[in-house]
Amino acid sequence: MADMDNVIKCMATQLRNGDITYTGLASVPAILAIELARYWGLNTWFINVAEIYEPKDIVITPSSGDPYSFIDGKGFFVSLDAFDLARRGQLDVMFFSAAQLDRRGNMNLSVIGSYERPRVRLPGGAAAAYLYRRARRVVMWLREHSRRTLVERVDFITAPGPTKQGPTLIVCTPKAMFVFDRDSGELMLTGLFPSVSVDDVINNMAFRPRIKEPLSVLEPVTNEELQFLNKLDPASVRYS
Repeated sequence: MADMDNVIKCMATQLRNGDITYTGLASVPAILAIELARYWGLNTWFINVAEIYEPKDIVITPSSGDPYSFIDGKGFFVSLDAFDLARRGQLDVMFFSAAQLDRRGNMNLSVIGSYERPRVRLPGGAAAAYLYRRARRVVMWLREHSRRTLVERVDFITAPGPTKQGPTLIVCTPKAMFVFDRDSGELMLTGLFPSVSVDDVINNMAFRPRIKEPLSVLEPVTNEELQFLNKLDPASVRYS
């Protein structure tokens, strides 16, 4: 078991029965989170950028957008229709990750350093700026809980953080879970994984989050759930 498995379970627990969910291209942790929720018995609608929607079975492969990964689905759901769902307020959950996330919920998928002379040029946000504000709930995962990912201020705002009228933002990291607090306009620490302390969380961030008391204890992935994830992802793509 790796930290990423706990992150995937954290993401899965944010889904509700009947949710319409949408993932980006080759968003393996998000795909596995949706399938884990279905394994628990939740009835969620699963649409995505490139693959067939509502597949009966999935086997993750290292190739992005592999048409053979999704088996016996109901058809293709083009991105234009997904954006229209979001515009009408009918997209329940959108999944994102980010290279940087700040206390205001601003996300960066564009550059590290200045935009004109970046130290690292990232893949870019695609439709992040639109969908980040349009989905009812945004579930974000971070592979790394550190000062370089949880920053005071992002180097570039690919998509601005939520507003009081915007979506609910939930962030799952290898150490903890955060929820965007509408009153303060900042991320709030709401839960910890077992054996992780508040100090451990804060010392590995570039800002001090608000803290909700009492903090919940996040459930780590079980052996049965891990076996299920391994069945869907035999090449362990989720760890890469």
